[in-house]
Amino acid sequence: MTRPPKPFPWQREVWAQLVAAQREDRLGHALLLAGPAGSGKKHFAYCVASALWCRQPDADGAGCGGCPDCRQVQSEAHSGYFLLRVEEDKRDISIEAVRELSEKLTFTAHDGRAKVAVIDPVDALNVNGVNALLKTIEEPSPGSHLLLITERPQALTATLRSRCQRIRLAAPPPDLALTWLGTETGGSVPADHLALALEVAFGAPLRAAELLADKGLELRLGWQRAMLDLAASKAEPLAVADAIGKDGAIDWVQWLFGWLTMLMRARVAPSTAGDPAVAVLAARLPAELLDRYIAEVQTALYGVRGAADKRLILDGLLIGWLGLLARAGRAPQNAAA
Repeated sequence: MTRPPKPFPWQREVWAQLVAAQREDRLGHALLLAGPAGSGKKHFAYCVASALWCRQPDADGAGCGGCPDCRQVQSEAHSGYFLLRVEEDKRDISIEAVRELSEKLTFTAHDGRAKVAVIDPVDALNVNGVNALLKTIEEPSPGSHLLLITERPQALTATLRSRCQRIRLAAPPPDLALTWLGTETGGSVPADHLALALEVAFGAPLRAAELLADKGLELRLGWQRAMLDLAASKAEPLAVADAIGKDGAIDWVQWLFGWLTMLMRARVAPSTAGDPAVAVLAARLPAELLDRYIAEVQTALYGVRGAADKRLILDGLLIGWLGLLARAGRAPQNAAA
């Protein structure tokens, strides 16, 4: 974490509501930070943790960024800060990790101040892990806070969602996102490149900034061209899988989920597609079939990190894409409405 503990411009309204809730003692013990990838959920969690510990917060309730507590949060070394995430080559967050976290939260902090646990992403918990977490939420330790991050709140059980205070962190409007992106890149990137990066990042400014920084924009445009070529029978799924490769499997499945979500939106609002070819494709895909395929990709998104054979997942999704297109071609015309 290198940014000051201040919310992004598009998060300020939500931040003001959260600070007001804290000052009026209405802040929930468990906060569900939900929003699309690249919208700033992790940064918002960092801001919350800093605000809870900072000894000299600013007038807006945000941490100062310079005191020892803020610096410790920034380096994830604060004694009252706990982070749970999927370990490398693991598929989910184990129940043992949740139990260990719950035990740590029962200890009284040496200075009597808040304890904050971040679970990122919370949808990586298995069934047993969710049940263990529910016990912690239902019987909270004094001064403890759970920040649960997800871009797939619909994948969580209704029981878990109902016990959390939900904070929606949406991507900003395009004009605000472009302004921020231009400032972030120091004015060195042409405006049309900024707009293209934001389009490829599905409106998520942090993801767009990453694409511009690591040259990932061209790669993802290539993935889109490959999906369009498959739709036009100009490519073969196994050849596309070869081009993606095992090393790119995780990033590609994450991209595919966002791209399909964009396709679903483009069925209703074609202008959101950017590329006219994408808009034409979206119009041809029945919502029911597209929704079913998105569910398959969601399952793959959950499993690809821990999968021993990532190539098998790539092949299955790409062949499934051709199956979707074939079924769409046979679907009654009114099914596309």
